[in-house]
Order: sequence, then structure tokens, then C-alpha cells
Amino acid sequence: MIEMRKHIRQSLSTRLSLYILLVVVVVFTLSLGFLYWQSRNIIREEAINEASHVLDNTALRVKGYMVEVETATRNIIWLVNLHHDKDSLLKYTHRIVANHPNINGCSITMEPNVFPNEEYGFSAYSVRLEELSTPEKDSVSTVREANYDYYNKVWYKTPRQKRAACWVDPFDDFNDGTLSSPELIASYCVPLFNQEEKFVGVISTDLSLKKLTETITAEHPYKNSYFIMLGADGHYFVHPDTTKLLRQTIFTGRDPREHTDLVALGYEMTSGRTGHMDVEIDGNSNIVLYRPLEGTQWSVALVCPSNEMLRGYNTLNYILLPILFIGLLMLTWGCRRIVKHFVQPLGLLSAELRQIGEGDYDKRLPESKRTDLIGQLQNSFCLMRRTISQQIKDAEQAKKETEERTKELEEATQLARKASELKTQFMQDMTHQIRTPLNIVHGFSQVLRSDDVPITDEEKQEMADTMYVQTNALDYMVSKLIIASLIESRQTISTDDNVCCNDLAREAFEKASSLITHTVELHLDSQVDDKLTVQTNRHHLLIVLTELLVNALHFTHEGSITMRIEATKETVNFIVEDTGIGIQADKAEFVFEKFTKIDMFTEGLGLGLFLCRRVIMLMGGTLKLDTEYTNGSRFVVSLPLHH
Repeated sequence: MIEMRKHIRQSLSTRLSLYILLVVVVVFTLSLGFLYWQSRNIIREEAINEASHVLDNTALRVKGYMVEVETATRNIIWLVNLHHDKDSLLKYTHRIVANHPNINGCSITMEPNVFPNEEYGFSAYSVRLEELSTPEKDSVSTVREANYDYYNKVWYKTPRQKRAACWVDPFDDFNDGTLSSPELIASYCVPLFNQEEKFVGVISTDLSLKKLTETITAEHPYKNSYFIMLGADGHYFVHPDTTKLLRQTIFTGRDPREHTDLVALGYEMTSGRTGHMDVEIDGNSNIVLYRPLEGTQWSVALVCPSNEMLRGYNTLNYILLPILFIGLLMLTWGCRRIVKHFVQPLGLLSAELRQIGEGDYDKRLPESKRTDLIGQLQNSFCLMRRTISQQIKDAEQAKKETEERTKELEEATQLARKASELKTQFMQDMTHQIRTPLNIVHGFSQVLRSDDVPITDEEKQEMADTMYVQTNALDYMVSKLIIASLIESRQTISTDDNVCCNDLAREAFEKASSLITHTVELHLDSQVDDKLTVQTNRHHLLIVLTELLVNALHFTHEGSITMRIEATKETVNFIVEDTGIGIQADKAEFVFEKFTKIDMFTEGLGLGLFLCRRVIMLMGGTLKLDTEYTNGSRFVVSLPLHH
């Protein structure tokens, strides 16, 4: 085996023979496979055409019976319109059944107002009794049906509602003790109208489902093939398993995920389509051909086992396999002989070609010292490969450097654009925020200086209070700007003050109230002792708590604002919560960025929460937004307790 593989590797003729053989085998196999597939399709199409012919003949026979019923029914209508007395109606029903052996029964049923003396209307009914029939004579019995509620029967109600002739689905109309057929029947029903086009009754002609089944199943193209017939809702009218008739539909007990093909067949047939499809029934593969019955909502199908329809195709397998094996042997022998004859002069070049065949893209092949065509080809190939390889490497390096520089420029451009936008927005906000209190103070000062406008002491006090609030707000705003400029470059803040938690909270409430007018209630819910102190920076902590309260007052118009103070073994927590508009969870970190506001039209510079978090962080604590709180906003300031 090793020697054989070595010979194959070293023998160009052998390798070329194998390659050519591989191509030829593939082409031969594909060609034979295509012919095989075409043969299968031809056999399948012939089988389907044969089965379609049987199905069409069956449909024509059934249609013939149905046309006979329809013609017999329509031919008697003119007589009923001329003579609709009771005796005539009884005679007409008897005539239809007696003259047409394929008709099982006939009834002419009139509305109660046609015969006013009849309490329940009038119905003439004739039926062929098979058990009393003889070869020489059919036994047809005719009766007048009394005290029989036929108005709600499907054969009467359907044409009355449609006001047109129609076939109704097979039904069981047997009533024990009455003259009625014990068989399942399908009826062709025609509504009757008087000269004023008023509905007066129905002629219903019955076709035995047993007779219909015998007609449908009279011809079988294959041993195990069989017919089925479905109604408009998928109920079985004809099926080898008589327990399914009228009791089950083709969809009964079918899981659409497990019986996709059978459910699809049901929808195709109930939709009145014609065609064929592969369906698995009870674990067996079948080809089902189906078509609707003209003039009805019924559909008939021929179920043929696939193995019987494709018996000719299976026989073809036993013929083609030996041909394929013999053909491959002949191709192998022929390719070997032809290739060996033509490639023998190229043996001297095998060594050089082997080096090229074993090389890869980046490997440098040795140059040849030969001056003939083969040597020149090898040297030219080596030079070309080296040149292309170097050019590709240079291009990839240049591309990589260009992409890196482009990425850096894009990031720098985005940062510059964002900084410019923030700067512009900040200047606009600051101008607006400073102008508003200055305008208020300036306006009230002019009013106070004017002698033309009488002002009460109460109004003067109100103006003074407003001016005081606005100047405090202006001073607070300027203080935030100063703190922002100072705090930006700091790494720490001194925390040498011992601050009483409750006192500082009360002071923050007073300062926030002086900065902004409000109508909501402010609550201090302290769960710590008045003597509890925390070592921190009093001035900066007061600014943080005041800012949180001012923010809460800005965005809370109803309800209340509560500052709760809690202590653990390691920290003291100042919790400010309100019942305002709240902050979305996905903005929990966005609000702490510099110069950012959720609503660009609200007051403020976008610095408050940024400064608060920065100050608290420099004092060794944390500030966060509690996203689990949904009644407004809740900010939690946590500072370490030094023991």
C-alpha cells in the first residue's frame, strides 16, 4: 500500500489519470443520475397521468349520476307549478323515483300557507325500498308525511335560504317507524316559487351514498389504492373505513405540526382545487390526486401507494446499477491507457513541476538554472510571486495605518463637536439663568424707586422677599460656577469638620427654601440621634444637600419632598426623595454628566448633579440615583463613618 501511494505521488501519468478519471466519473455519474432522475419523473408522470385518468373517469361517472338527478328534478318543476294539489304531488314524486333507478327517493314539501287546512304543511315523499325490490320490478312506496317537522331539515332549510338549487351534504334522515331510507343520502334540492316569486316549497331528490360510493370505487388503478370524498367542511362522505363517514373530518385528530402534508391536503380539497401531492397516511407514503365535483362543494381524491405507482422506477434500479459498475471499470481502464501514452514525454519536467505543486503562496521557490521554456517559466513565476507578495504586504500595512488614523480623527472630531455643542448650550443656559433673576431684581427696583405708583408696605415686603430669593439664586448659581472651576482640578477635599447630621439637614432645608418658592411640603425623616456626627467637609456637604433639594423643588409640583437620614455600621446615608416627574432608568448615569439635562428647556446649567457626585466622591462617599424608586426621584448620598 505504501509503495502504491509512493508510485502515485511520483508518477505524473498515474495522477493525471486519476484526475481525469475523477472528472469523467463525476460527469458520467451526474449524466447517468440526471437520466435516472428524468426516468423517475417520466415514470412518475405516467403513473400520475394514469391515475388522473381514472380519477377523471370516476368524476365523470359521478357527475353523470348527479346530472341525471338534477335533470329529473328540473323536468318535474313545470308540472308542480301547474298542478300542486296533493294527489299530483304524490304522483310526481313516485314518477321520479320509479323512472330513474339511480334515484333513491324524492319529496315535494310545501309551505304551510299553500295548504291552509294542513296544520303542519304538506310533504309528498316516495322512496325505493331495496329489500322489497325484485329484478323485474322496483318497489317504490309513496306516502304523505304528516306531523313531521321538515322545516329545520338541511334539505329544506338550505335551498330556502339560498333561494337557488343546490346539493346538500350527505345526511342520515332515517326515522324509525316512518317510511324513510335507512341509508345515508345526498340530496339535490330545488326551491319552488309562485308567480309572485314567493317561496312555496322544495323539491328534494335523494341519491344514495351507498350507490355513490359504489360508483366512485368501481375502478382501482392499483391493488391497494382507494377513493375518498370530502364535504365542504372536510367530513368524509366516502372512505374505506366506514366508521369515519360523516363522523370525522380529514382534520380530526391531526396535529398540524406532525401531519403537515395531510392537513395541507385537506385545505386543498375543501378549497375546491385540483392537483396531486405526496402525503404520508398511517405511516405509508402515498400520492394523492384530487379534484372537485362540478356543481357541488365536494371533492373526490384517489389515494395511491407510492411503492405501487413507482414499481417501474424500482425495477429500473436493478438495471442501472450493473450498467454503472461496468461503465466505471471501462472508463478507468481507458483513461489510464490514453493518459499514459500522452504524458510520457513530460517525465523530465516532473521534478520542477512537483516543487511548484508543493509550494504555497508565501514560500519562495528556488530559481531554476535552466534556459529552456520550462526554466524560464519557473523563474518568471518566482519573480511574479515575490513581487505580488511584497506589494500585498505593503498595501495591507498602509491600509491598517490609514484605518487607525481615520478612527483617531473621527473620535477627535466627535469629541470636538460634542465639546463645542456643550459649550454653546452652556453659554446659552448660563445667559438665560443669569438674565432672569437680574430682570426681576431690576424691574422691582424700578418700581420701588418710582413715586408715581402707590405701593403698600405688604407689596414692598413681597417685592423685597422676591428680590432676596432671586439674588440668592444668582449667588447660588455663581457659587456653583466657582466650585466647578475649583473642584475640576482637585483630587481630594479636606474632611476635618465634625458635622451634626440632623442640624446640617435642617440648614439645607432653610437654604433651599430661600432659593426657590414652592408649594409642596418638605419633611425631614431622621432615623439617627441628634448627636450623631460625621467627619466631612461641612460647606461642601451643605451645598450637595441643598442642590438635591433645589432639584427636587424644581421638578415636584404636587405631593412632598422628604429627606431621610439613616445610619449603618459603616456609613451614614442622606436620602432625598420626591413625588415629581422622576427620571428614567436608562438616564441614571446620563444626569451626572457635565452640562447635561434631560429636558433642554428646563432651568439650570446642567452642573448641579455633576458637582454633587464629584464633591461626594472627593470626600470618599458615593451619590447615586435609586432606579427602583418609581414614585418620583430618589438620590442617595452615602458618606463613611469614621470610628
